[in-house]
Amino acid sequence: MNRDGHPRGGPARTALGAVSRRLADIWLNQPGARARLALTRYTTGAAIMRHVAHMPPGKVLQEQLAILEAAGQPRGSRRWERTTYEALRVLTLASAAAWTLGNDHPAVRVTANLSFLALQRRLVAVHKDLYSYTSHLNVFLLLLSIVDSRGTAATSSRQEELASAALAAMQLYYATMYLQSGLSKVLVTGPKWMDGRTLRGAMAELGTPFGKSLSRRDLRLLAAASAASVAFELGFLPAMLLGWPYRHLLGLSSVAFHGSVKATMNISFWHLSCFAIPLFVLSPDIERRVRQTARLVRRHLTHC
Repeated sequence: MNRDGHPRGGPARTALGAVSRRLADIWLNQPGARARLALTRYTTGAAIMRHVAHMPPGKVLQEQLAILEAAGQPRGSRRWERTTYEALRVLTLASAAAWTLGNDHPAVRVTANLSFLALQRRLVAVHKDLYSYTSHLNVFLLLLSIVDSRGTAATSSRQEELASAALAAMQLYYATMYLQSGLSKVLVTGPKWMDGRTLRGAMAELGTPFGKSLSRRDLRLLAAASAASVAFELGFLPAMLLGWPYRHLLGLSSVAFHGSVKATMNISFWHLSCFAIPLFVLSPDIERRVRQTARLVRRHLTHC
């Protein structure tokens, strides 16, 4: 006993127990984890297909590559071929569509992962300074291909715990991307990023008509918006861990955050924000209806 009559280490032990229970809830006991994982699978597949479909045609990239080389710009480390690039686009679209609609054959999963990875690498090979801002799609695709992500149709006896762990991994990855973005603003740009001038310049140059009008407002308003965005990014991960029962509100705030960025700066982070709903907001009950729709689509395509 300590001097106050409490068991030695009591408060600390109580706090540690609360943290352990919270982590267990996140990693192993998420309600409806299998259904949520399946919804995330549909979202991942749809995001990959949209991303690949909107990639620039090989002809355009080939022309840009010729311009860069004529200007003496260093090219990427890999040889770039238009035919290979276009073939990878078709292969990725076909395999990702099959996987999204429920085809779990190992060949389909391997093809989707390898073709999409190769395609991403081909895209950034145009120039040595290019990088992929959608690599989280590769990570999610790989994780969902390893774990049984068929939702309530899964048969593994341990699927609920595995689904919860996989879901938690993606939620933490999502939150960590915000943390990285916030830290880069603080550590690379420093306090200047939050004085409103950076935001004003971005809105004036890239923004929507609404954003351009905001760029002419009082600098203190823009400074407050800049500070709020950094606070949101740095606080997302702690808020997720501390306010776990209210994570659906965090998901909605993420959608609102990216919506405001699009509405003012005309910058779309759809490839990230689209995961806020299945990871944090959607009810698991929706999964059954989505799965039935996917089954009907697959059956229709099979009979065509």
